Amino acid sequence: MLSIKRLNSVQMGVLTGHHMRVMFKPFGPLRRLLKESLIEIEVPSDSTVREVISRVIEIGGPDMNRLIMNGSRISGNLIVLLNKKDVATLNGEATLVSEDDVVSILPHVQGG
Repeated sequence: MLSIKRLNSVQMGVLTGHHMRVMFKPFGPLRRLLKESLIEIEVPSDSTVREVISRVIEIGGPDMNRLIMNGSRISGNLIVLLNKKDVATLNGEATLVSEDDVVSILPHVQGG
């Protein structure tokens, strides 16, 4: 498992200093780019799915941004899951995450 450098509360822009661990599970091209099947990310305790994805983009750099984002929005070709539930059925990107939650991004698969 890839260990991500932990940022202090000033670097994270959080005054409380309360952080939690969230896991990110990439699939398809995201997994190939990160070269890991699961990574641990530390985020402020009141973070949303979108904030976790923003951290993933920071880690993966411009290539990760290109794979995930379409302008300022997450690509419609991706399915974002929180603990195996589509966030579209929850509160979307604004869904709050909790300690040890797993955020996953899957490419939208179409068949015929």
